[in-house]
Amino acid sequence: MRTSRHTLSSRGRRTRVLLKRVMYTQLALRSAVMIALGREQPLVNFTVEDDPPSVYLVFELRASVVDGLSDRLGLPPGLSLAPVRCLVDDEPRYLLALNVYRVSGITNGRRAEWSVFVAEPDGPPRYMVIDARSSSRSMDPVDLFTRDSRVDHRRVGDDITMTIGPTGRAFRATIELGGAAPAENAREWVTANDRIYWSNGVCDRTFYDAGLAASAMVAVPPADVRIDDASRWAELIDPVPVAVLVFTEAIEFVVSPWENVDSLEA
Repeated sequence: MRTSRHTLSSRGRRTRVLLKRVMYTQLALRSAVMIALGREQPLVNFTVEDDPPSVYLVFELRASVVDGLSDRLGLPPGLSLAPVRCLVDDEPRYLLALNVYRVSGITNGRRAEWSVFVAEPDGPPRYMVIDARSSSRSMDPVDLFTRDSRVDHRRVGDDITMTIGPTGRAFRATIELGGAAPAENAREWVTANDRIYWSNGVCDRTFYDAGLAASAMVAVPPADVRIDDASRWAELIDPVPVAVLVFTEAIEFVVSPWENVDSLEA
């Protein structure tokens, strides 16, 4: 039997393995130098794991707090609160989202992030993280070195439980998955992830694939969620969430962290 000229021989495979390693090592070294010189942005992997599942608890901001909230949060110049749709059939509303998840890549561990949605004039809604907690030490552009804190997030059978923050000021929730049904995010909810702002105006730029754009996700009826919210954000929101979303598969991101920090005015 004659071998096709396109069949890769053992020698050919070894040659290509060596060339691949040498070539991409050189490219990585070049990128490292360009990043150090400020002429290229770093790109790092960031994976939201599927065990325990990533959860969004989405609340509507109280109408009485919306007008003064930009000043209260100290939003950077040029940014203001923006209404956004969460699911495809929703009307745009002013929302606060709590995302609880386990991450690997640029950082590791369980994380919880409270976010509102902001926009530049005539721009699309973007996430703005107003409070971030992590079960392990991490970095962020606000505190630089973030101490680990309590983020207990786990799935036990058909329930997801979470406790975030210290006793007396914790957010606690139990989510029963028995009544969950497939759901579809609105497009602007997905594209809000393109740039994730922090409270000092620094933003992370993110790149993602169908894992987020066409995510495997279910919505849990709010009646199947028990919440005890003693966090400092409880007074801003209606206590019953407008949506509780559970992602059933991992989501892969590539992140350019602190992308705009070089161009921000002091």
